[in-house]
Amino acid sequence: MKVLISGQGIISSLGNSPKEMFSSLLEGKTAVRLISDWDSMNGLNCRLGAPASPYEISSLPRTARRTMSPMSEMAALATHQALKEAGLAIPDFNFSKSLLIMGSTTGSPIGMEDYFRKLQQNNGVQGQSGTAFFKVMNHSVASNVAVALGFNGAVIAPSSACATSAQSVILGWELIKTGLYDVAICGGADELHYLSAAVFDSVYAASRGYHDCPTLTPRPFDKRRDGLVVSEGASVVILESEAHLAKRGGKALGEFCGGAYLCESSHMSQSNDQQMSNVMELALQKSGIKKSQIEYISAHATGTHQGDAAEALAISNTFGSQVPVSSLKGHLGHSMAACGLQELIATLMMMDEGQLLKTRNLEEVAPDCGGVMHLLENRKIKTNLSLSNNFAFGGINTSFIVKAIE
Repeated sequence: MKVLISGQGIISSLGNSPKEMFSSLLEGKTAVRLISDWDSMNGLNCRLGAPASPYEISSLPRTARRTMSPMSEMAALATHQALKEAGLAIPDFNFSKSLLIMGSTTGSPIGMEDYFRKLQQNNGVQGQSGTAFFKVMNHSVASNVAVALGFNGAVIAPSSACATSAQSVILGWELIKTGLYDVAICGGADELHYLSAAVFDSVYAASRGYHDCPTLTPRPFDKRRDGLVVSEGASVVILESEAHLAKRGGKALGEFCGGAYLCESSHMSQSNDQQMSNVMELALQKSGIKKSQIEYISAHATGTHQGDAAEALAISNTFGSQVPVSSLKGHLGHSMAACGLQELIATLMMMDEGQLLKTRNLEEVAPDCGGVMHLLENRKIKTNLSLSNNFAFGGINTSFIVKAIE
């Protein structure tokens, strides 16, 4: 049974539709800038971020917006885009065969800061909003999107940081393949906040040396890389069984061939190249795809010293130096829970447009990132099968494969 992608939606730092984002990527744009509001944060060395493009929330029900933080707003808007492109209307869903899988790294950091500030100021819960909890609970994004849509099917809320949306789409594929479900709405979202930057800053993984020239960072695989830049956004794709899509006369945008997720349990923050190789190998095995068939690799590479080097070695050991590789983090920043499906959507568009995107800010490949075919310039070439990696703190490694529709 094939599992097909029938819709996609996105809110990102480079545009609020797949077409707008891809156009910005082709032009080599970046949204990374200095966040002046963070200047007063004691102990925060990184003050760079990539905010989402401005978006309009008036289309969301007012009653639903009351319990939403920005990440839930973005996720709901991206879901509406994806459903519209798929030609699906929620009232027509068979909820016993439909699934919504959507998550975030944590509950809203904006909501948490507000909650605990009031708690401290008032020496108790006096003054707290009745809707505060619905913004900070870990399944806030999934629940708020379900309520905004009127979705009454099964809801799952993965929370695996930078691997969240990648894990959601792999799980959706697995559950459709079993025959339990016909449709899965898969996605992830996170909002920009200094607490997110501080997490990476505290382990020396955030970019610190480019405050005077923000557009020159992050620098995946580059000799002068010094860490990642936090972004925000939401990304959603609709998966359907081939039979369900055919029955309703829908159109496929691509095929989700399969993927895998494995835990690397030796360290909470340090990547392991062998386990990265293992998850790519397992993704190939589960997809029934040979290594020789992969024509492009979308790397997770965020611009960190250790992570980029480990991934380059893993790709080299798995595929050699014959497959084009690039990372989109230099353009988009690192949108955490949203990044996996942001990159899936961009990869589908690359295959559709016959244009592979370069790694922005990669000027000189670092010696410890060699051994792979880095894309230093955009390349016009038709590709059919691509592999995408996403790796998260806590050793959550994911890899999946998508195929163009011929």
